Amino acid sequence: MARKTIPRERLPALQKSYDQLCMWLNYDASTRHSARRLLDSSYVKPFFREYRRDFLEATHDDAAVQCGELYHWCISTNAFMKPKYASSEMPSSKRDWTPLDHAARFLVRVLRFSWENDGEWSCGKFDPNNDEDGEGELEFYQVWAILQYLQAEWEAANVDDWEMERLAGMFSEMTSRL
Repeated sequence: MARKTIPRERLPALQKSYDQLCMWLNYDASTRHSARRLLDSSYVKPFFREYRRDFLEATHDDAAVQCGELYHWCISTNAFMKPKYASSEMPSSKRDWTPLDHAARFLVRVLRFSWENDGEWSCGKFDPNNDEDGEGELEFYQVWAILQYLQAEWEAANVDDWEMERLAGMFSEMTSRL
């Protein structure tokens, strides 16, 4: 599916969400341009391309995965150690994957690639039981927020009945956690 241009009337809502994303990524007014560079970097872009191709475009499902739900899924499935999420090799088939599977693969691949290549996120592990300074958890939330924003950006360009209201509360679940 070719990417469409985002309609002009949707840009203000996306801008507000981009501003929130910058806040969650700890970018201020003088460094916020770096957030766009991060979104387009090799630490994020190839993994969103896979998510977009294998989930958004293939299933035509725009279900948003909630942060808490994904967090618990990653813990309960030990996602950071499972090859279907962590391996750089593509799984042979994603036909029966759920939205949580796709979101977990994006999140795990982004973080592991960053940890292994001296990227934006450097905690090096996801271990909620041994994360005294909360760094691993913060990285998890930041990458989830990036996924939410990029999905909203894609939906704004490609979904006719795009819901601006959903975008407005995109980060509300994270607010209660941080």
